[in-house]
Amino acid sequence: MTSPMYPIKYLLYLACLTFAVGCTVKGKNEKPQKTTIQRLPNVPLLAITGFGSEAEDITLEALKAQFCAGKVYVLESVAGQASKAFGCAPLPAYTLKALQDFAPIAKDKILITDIDHSIAQFKALRIDGFSFFGQADRYPLTNPDKDRKDFDYTSQVTHFILTGVTAITRHMGVLADRDGTDYLTENLKTHFQNADLVHISNEVSISDNCTYTGANAAYSFCTKEPHMKPILDLGADIIELTGNHNLDYGAEAYKKTMAWYEKNKLQTFGGGLTPEQANTPLIIKLKDGKKLGFIGFNELCPSGECADKTLGANRYGREKARKVIEKMRKELKADVIFVGVQFGEVDAYVPTPAQNQISYDLLDFGADVVYGSQAHQIQQIEFRAGKAIFHGLGNFLFDQMHRIGVRQAYFLHHYIYQGKLIQSVPVFTFMSTTRKPTLASPAEILQMKQVAYIDKQLYKW
Repeated sequence: MTSPMYPIKYLLYLACLTFAVGCTVKGKNEKPQKTTIQRLPNVPLLAITGFGSEAEDITLEALKAQFCAGKVYVLESVAGQASKAFGCAPLPAYTLKALQDFAPIAKDKILITDIDHSIAQFKALRIDGFSFFGQADRYPLTNPDKDRKDFDYTSQVTHFILTGVTAITRHMGVLADRDGTDYLTENLKTHFQNADLVHISNEVSISDNCTYTGANAAYSFCTKEPHMKPILDLGADIIELTGNHNLDYGAEAYKKTMAWYEKNKLQTFGGGLTPEQANTPLIIKLKDGKKLGFIGFNELCPSGECADKTLGANRYGREKARKVIEKMRKELKADVIFVGVQFGEVDAYVPTPAQNQISYDLLDFGADVVYGSQAHQIQQIEFRAGKAIFHGLGNFLFDQMHRIGVRQAYFLHHYIYQGKLIQSVPVFTFMSTTRKPTLASPAEILQMKQVAYIDKQLYKW
C-alpha cells in the first residue's frame, strides 16, 4: 500500500499544531498567512486520597520518594506527566485505568491524577503546605512541560460555598439586638472572603412586627430587616427558600422578604411567589462559561409552607423532580446540578429510609449533588458512582444548643472546573455557649467525623 500524499501546506499546519508555535503557511500562488496556535495549559497534578482520610498534607520530596518506590498509585491517563514530574516511571501494578478503581482503597492510599480527572469523592492533599485550591500560585506539583502556558486558575475554577440552616431569630435575634450582627459572623468571615458564589438557606421572613421573645417566638419565626445584614456580609449570591418557616408570618412578610432579595440582587430557588416560580431552576454561568444549576424541594411541608396554589416552598414530587432535572440538563444546559431538599426533620446522624430513597432517585434523575437543607444536626456523607450526597449539613446561623447534635455542623467549599465538581472541602463549626457560631476545635472535628464519615458510604462506587 502506498502512503497517501498530503499537500505541503497541510503537513506544515500539522507541525504547527504539534509544536504549538506560530507559523507562516503558504500554498502555491497564495499570499503568506500567519497562523498562531495557542499553547495548551500546563494542568497541575494532584495527589488525592479518600474523602475521610486523616492525611491532609505531604511534602513534595516524600511524595516523589513514595511514587518512585512504587507506593503511590497513578491514573493511567496522567502516568507520562507524573513520570516527568517525579523523574521515574510508575509500577504497572500501581497504574489504574479509572478513578472508580481507586475508590475501594482510597482510605489510606494516594493516587496521582490531574484536575481533568478529579472528583469530589477524593480529597486533594496539600503539597509542602500549599493547596492547589486557594493557593494555586504557590502550589508546587505542576506538569514540567516548558512548551505549555501556566494554568489560569482564576478564570477556570469556580469556588462555591454551600451552607446549612440559617434563621436569625429567637435567641440569635436577641443576640443581634444586643451585640450587633457583626458578632454573629465574626468567626466565619475569613472563610467567605474569596468565594465566587455563596449559598444561604434562609428559613425566616422579614416582619415589621417581629419580636424574638414571648410564647409565639418559640416555634413561629421571623426576623428584623437589619438582621438580614449577615447574609450580605458573608457575600451571599444564592438564597434557598425550601425551609419550613418562611410563611410563619404570612404572605405579606414573605413578599417583603422576596422584594428585599431582589433589591440586594440575590437570586433565589426552591420557593417563590407562585407555584411556577417555586419550581423554576436557578441557572448560573460560571467563570469558565459552564453552567451551575439549582433546584430545591420540601418533602413534607408540615406547616403548610408549600406553594401548592399560591406562594411558598416547592413541594417534592418524584415525577415532578424527574421532569425538572431533565429540563435543567437538556433544555437549560446545566453542566453541574445541585438539588437541595428540606427533608422531614429527625434527631439522628443517619438519614431516614425515605430520605435515602429520595436522594438516590434524584441522583438517578441526573443530579450531581444532593444535600439535605433541613438538618439541625449533621448527618452522614455518602458517594454513589462518584456523586455526592450530603445528607445534612446542620445549623449554620441558628440558635439551637440544647444538645450536642444541634451544635455540630459544617459548611462546604466546593470547587467546579469544566462543568464538574472536582473538590468539596468541609469546614466544621460548633455552636458556642453564647450562641455564636464558632470554628470547631480538633477534638470537636474528630467527634463529628466519627458520625458523618462512614467507610462503607465513602469508599464505594
